[in-house]
Amino acid sequence: MTAKRGLGPLHYGTAQQPWSRGAAVGRWVLTSGIDGVVDESGAALSGVEAQTLMVLERIRTILADAGCAVDDIVALDQYLADPAERAEYMRVRDRWLAEHGPGLYTCRDYASLLIYPRLATPAMRVEIRAIAHLPDPIPQEGS
Repeated sequence: MTAKRGLGPLHYGTAQQPWSRGAAVGRWVLTSGIDGVVDESGAALSGVEAQTLMVLERIRTILADAGCAVDDIVALDQYLADPAERAEYMRVRDRWLAEHGPGLYTCRDYASLLIYPRLATPAMRVEIRAIAHLPDPIPQEGS
């Protein structure tokens, strides 16, 4: 069995979060629940659109650092604080996926969306956890 390895500390701007970026085991990469309450400078982000874009960019960065692309995602656990924001969230998410993960956007076999009004803080509108599978190695010539 392959040992689990951490993906390192999670920073939002200069503030280190009390949880990590996630973990990898074998060819699987799992992010922690990622939010978008603040941007990389530490400034507060309000609204589901701004927070969704921040969350998705953070997930893309974490996956890229682990060797994955957005299209390598096999599951997204999506938590939304307010059912009234569902349509806006899905519009923003789908627009972002069409650009950064067109294969994932097209197949649509990745998602669960839960309405969870008590996310970690009242300011938090969305949280997402991703599970991705590292792509198979490129076969060497002559193998």
